Amino acid sequence: MSQLVLFEDSLVENFLPLVYWRGMFDLRCGRKSLLDNVAWELAQPVTGIWTRDWIADLCAIRCQTPVNRLLKNGAVLVNARWLMKGNVEFNAAPYVARCGESIAYIACDEALAKVLSPEMMLDSSACKDLFDAWPSGEVEADLLEHPWELVARNEEMLKYHWSYEDRVTDGVVSHSAFVINPDYVHISDRSEVRPTAVINAEKGPVYISNDVLVDVHTYIEGPAYIGAGCVIKPHASVREGTTLGSLSIVAGEISNSILAGYANKGHHGFLGQAYVGSWVNLGAGTTNSTVKSTYGTIRVQMGDKAVDTGRQFFGSIIGDFARLGIGQLLPTGSVVGFGAMLANGGIAPKYVPSLAWLTSTSESRTDIQRLVNTFKMIMGRRKVALIDEELDLLARIPDIVSRYGV
Repeated sequence: MSQLVLFEDSLVENFLPLVYWRGMFDLRCGRKSLLDNVAWELAQPVTGIWTRDWIADLCAIRCQTPVNRLLKNGAVLVNARWLMKGNVEFNAAPYVARCGESIAYIACDEALAKVLSPEMMLDSSACKDLFDAWPSGEVEADLLEHPWELVARNEEMLKYHWSYEDRVTDGVVSHSAFVINPDYVHISDRSEVRPTAVINAEKGPVYISNDVLVDVHTYIEGPAYIGAGCVIKPHASVREGTTLGSLSIVAGEISNSILAGYANKGHHGFLGQAYVGSWVNLGAGTTNSTVKSTYGTIRVQMGDKAVDTGRQFFGSIIGDFARLGIGQLLPTGSVVGFGAMLANGGIAPKYVPSLAWLTSTSESRTDIQRLVNTFKMIMGRRKVALIDEELDLLARIPDIVSRYGV
């Protein structure tokens, strides 16, 4: 195909607050982002992205991919919510492939390419009109609908992304560290596994990227992915089904969770069945619950909507740049919004809105300039600076958050 373009549709709103700071295609599951997973599965690069206009400039820089460009004859539009797995074949153009009420992909001839636009794909009514106007049919496609599905599928995808060629150890492993089932362990260049650390790949592969420090008395259980530059602090326990994005610092216990990157969980406490955005700080003792006392299915509050996950186990959704104080306890199925500051020193509300400033004595909405100054300090500690496109987005974030209410 001449163009492979990922598009966002109206259900991208279901993934707020995780997609204020990134595109849908930039969310992770397993070892890869959704964008990288599509490219890997189809064995060809993604050559374009269609996304919301207010995040388009930033996505173009982060993904190094043209954004919201016109399509060419022969282009294939693929839904960014597709957790692609297994052989995928596209029908000949022109063709609109349905998956329930959603579009899985569109194979374009010249005429169809001319009528499509990023704005149309974000409009559910306009998308349904395409079913009647062009050749269409039902296809099987694994389209994610809610963020907890990323967590639920993470263990499966970590196993799926492993290949025999990954079995290599180029880093330094202490002679007194323990590597169990080494045929399913990858340790990249400049990574170090210190004495008494245990890497257990009996249940699934463990992939440790480059420049990782696995400190003494730590335990890593597969399937797990440890991104570049991560630090696993002494006595940490990284349990099965966990993905740590690049340059995360972790301690305590983590299980079945995804950390997007640059996350700071540097102290004791339990994090389970959670999706954590980037640049999040979890204070000492932060712990979340993953199951209700009744063992019933978990409901998640997303803005003014309560959604039944249908799942017995789920922990938390924590948006980018959220900061949680010491001893913070998160109830089952909790949501902490983008840029929220939570420090009530006990059991948190089940839903904390984006940009909220919540303590034990007051609740308010943070001032955006104050927030930007804080972000600069947080990122500066890692020698990272906000770029102009990020600053532009932050200036607009209060209005955007007000529009979506999550």
